Amino acid sequence: MLKPILTFSLIISMCFLGISQSNQDELQLMQSLYGMEKRDIVAEFVELSEAQENEFWVLYDEYENKRKALGQERFDLLQRYVNDYGEVRPENAENFMKQAIPIRIKTDKLRDTYYQKIKSRTDPVVAMQFYQIENYLSDAIRMELLEEIYTTKKQ
Repeated sequence: MLKPILTFSLIISMCFLGISQSNQDELQLMQSLYGMEKRDIVAEFVELSEAQENEFWVLYDEYENKRKALGQERFDLLQRYVNDYGEVRPENAENFMKQAIPIRIKTDKLRDTYYQKIKSRTDPVVAMQFYQIENYLSDAIRMELLEEIYTTKKQ
């Protein structure tokens, strides 16, 4: 269990090291690779019976498609932040936060929604495992981002 998570963390670290130079094609490639690796981690963490497998993976794929769209929004916003670094005025900070907070809320709400869907179509333990691994991976990504982006300074 720990080895796939460490591998995943390494991939995420490498992806965000070059965040300011990334273009759309590279982002799509990263999301594609990340999705495959992440799916392997989820498969190892979530304990499914044969009867639950199909239902879970259908819901998980729906979740991932929606999560990736929100990830694209977050990436675009962070790209603008990195490009504007050093020129943060109060109005820029306010605009950034007006976009960042709703993305975080939508991401958390999406996870909560799919926890409920998975619970109703599989069982509460599977849903809890899904929720735990998604929170863990989301927190790992957030930590990587916080280590890579600049600290905000006033202009």
